[in-house]
Amino acid sequence: MGFCRRNWRALLCGLAMAIAMLLGPAVQATPPAETCFVVSADAKVPDPTSLQCTGVPQGYSEGTLWLRVPIAPAQARNASLAVQVTRFEQLDVYFEHQNGVEIPQTVTEGAFADKWHVGGQLAFAAPGDVPTQAVWLRLEGLESYDLLKLRIVSSAAAQRQFELTSLAIGAALALLGIAALFNFGLAVGLRRRFFLWHGGWSAAVMLWGVVWSQIGLLVLPGIAGTITSRLATGLACFAILLAALATASALRGILEKAVLRLLVGLGSAMFAMGVASGLPGADITFFAPLLGIGTLMSVAVAVICIATAWRRGHVEGRDLAISWALPMATLVLTLVVDLGGVLWGGGDKIVMLFASALQVVCLTAFATARLGALRVERDTAIATGKRLAELAERDPLTGLLNRRGFLARCAKDFGGRTTMPFGLILIDVDRFKAVNDEFGHQAGDEALILLADKLKTFEAAHDCHAGRLGGEEFVLGVSGIAGADLRRLGEDVRTELAKCPFDAIAPDLKITVSIGIAQGLADGPFGPLYRLADDALYAAKRAGRNRVVTVEDGSDHGAGSTFTHGAGPPHSAR
Repeated sequence: MGFCRRNWRALLCGLAMAIAMLLGPAVQATPPAETCFVVSADAKVPDPTSLQCTGVPQGYSEGTLWLRVPIAPAQARNASLAVQVTRFEQLDVYFEHQNGVEIPQTVTEGAFADKWHVGGQLAFAAPGDVPTQAVWLRLEGLESYDLLKLRIVSSAAAQRQFELTSLAIGAALALLGIAALFNFGLAVGLRRRFFLWHGGWSAAVMLWGVVWSQIGLLVLPGIAGTITSRLATGLACFAILLAALATASALRGILEKAVLRLLVGLGSAMFAMGVASGLPGADITFFAPLLGIGTLMSVAVAVICIATAWRRGHVEGRDLAISWALPMATLVLTLVVDLGGVLWGGGDKIVMLFASALQVVCLTAFATARLGALRVERDTAIATGKRLAELAERDPLTGLLNRRGFLARCAKDFGGRTTMPFGLILIDVDRFKAVNDEFGHQAGDEALILLADKLKTFEAAHDCHAGRLGGEEFVLGVSGIAGADLRRLGEDVRTELAKCPFDAIAPDLKITVSIGIAQGLADGPFGPLYRLADDALYAAKRAGRNRVVTVEDGSDHGAGSTFTHGAGPPHSAR
C-alpha cells in the first residue's frame, strides 16, 4: 500500500482526466455536418422537406433512420460512399441525381455480398456516369448513430485506398502473428509467464484485426455486421486484459502486489464489460462511455506502474515504457480525437493496429536482447567453469594432468574398452634432489618442464594420457598395448627423456629416469595396478636406476596381473 500512498495524487489525476475526456464535448466521428435525417417507418425515400438538418437523431434503434448526405460538385461523377461497418440490421443506399433516385443497393446483417472490403468498410458506387447530388441511407436496427462513419470519395480513389488498406493491414497482422508465435515459443522454452501473456496479447490484437478488418468474412461470411462488431469489441477488451497481465508479470517483484492487482483488476473489468456489451440486446450506447473510461483508467494505472519501475532503475520499466508509449498514446488519441477520415478511412483502427504491431516488435526485441545478454553471461560462466575445471585437473608447472585429472581423463576415454589391455607406465626422475641441490630449484623446475613437454609428444603418437602425480613422478596411461610392445614403449620413453636438452639449463646437467610398468584390463580399480607399477619402479631404483622394469621382472606379484572388480580407488579407465 506504500505505492498507493505515495502516488495517490497521480491516480486521482489519471481518473479525473479519464472522466473529463469522456464527459466533455462529443468527440466520436459522426456523418458529415451537412447530413440531414428523419426517423420514419416509411419504406419510400422521404420528402427532403421533412428532413431535420440540426441536432442528433433520436429513437432510431427501434425504427428506421433515413440520412441524406449531399455530394460536392467536384465529386458528383463516379462517386462512391464508404461506410465503416457498425451495428445495424439492414442498410439501403440510394444515389440521388437530377432525374430522381436510383434503385437501392442493400446489405443486411450476415450478408454483405460484394460490398465489403478489407479495412472494416462497405463501399457503394454510384451507377453510370450521371452526376449525383446526394446519397440516401436507410438504416434499420442501428445501435449507435455516434459510431456511424461515412465518407464520399471517387470510385477510382476508393479502389486504390482499399488496396493500400489491405496491404497495410496484412503487414501489421503478419507482424503480430509472427511475434505471437515467437513469444509463445519463448514461454514454452523459458517457462516465463510474461512471454505467455505478451504472446496472448499479440494473438488477441491479431484476431481483433482479422475480425474488425472483415478478413474473417472470407471464411465466415455469415458473421458480417453486428456479430463482427460485437466480437471485435470483446477481443479488444480481452487484449487489454492480456496487456495488463503481461505488464504485471514483467513488474512482479518490482512493484507492490496491491498495485499490480489493481492493474489486473481493471483489465478484468474491461474484459467483463466487453463480453457484456456483445450479448444480444446489449445497449452499446450505455457501454461505450464505460468502456472508454475503463480504457483510460487502465492506461493511466499502467503508465504510473511503468514509470515508477523505470524511476526505480529497473530495466523492465524502461523497456515497457519505450515499447508501450506509442500504443498507449494512440489508444488515448483515438478516444479523444476523430481519426475516422485518415488512412483511407481505416482511421483509428489502422493506427491502433500498426501501433500494436510496433509495440510487439519493440518489446520482443528488448526481451530478446536481454535474453541474449543472459545467454552470453551463461555461456561465459560455463566456459569459465570449464576452464577452472581444466585448471583443477592440470599441474600448474608442467601443464600435464594431475592425479585427479589423469584418473578422470582415463575413465572418460578408456572406460568402455573392457576387453582391451591397459598399461600403466610410472616414471621417476633419478636423484632429483641432487639436481635441486647442485643446480637450484629453478633449474629443477625447468628440467621438469622439459620432461613434461617430451611426454606430451607420446600423447600425440599413442593412445595414451600423460600426467604428473607429484614431485618428480610422472605417469603414462596407455590403451591397446601389452606385453613386449608395452615394454618397448617404456624403453622409448626412458631413452627420449634422457635426450632432452638439459644442457640448455646448465652445461653439466644430465638427467635419467627409472620406469616401472604394470598392465591389466581396463575395468578394474586403479589402486592395485598403481601398486604393481610402483613396486616395479622401486625395483628399477634398486637395480641401479636409469632402467625399465615390468611387474614380472621386478616384483613377486606374478606375471599377467589384471584389474579386478570390487570396491577401492577409482578405476584407472574411468
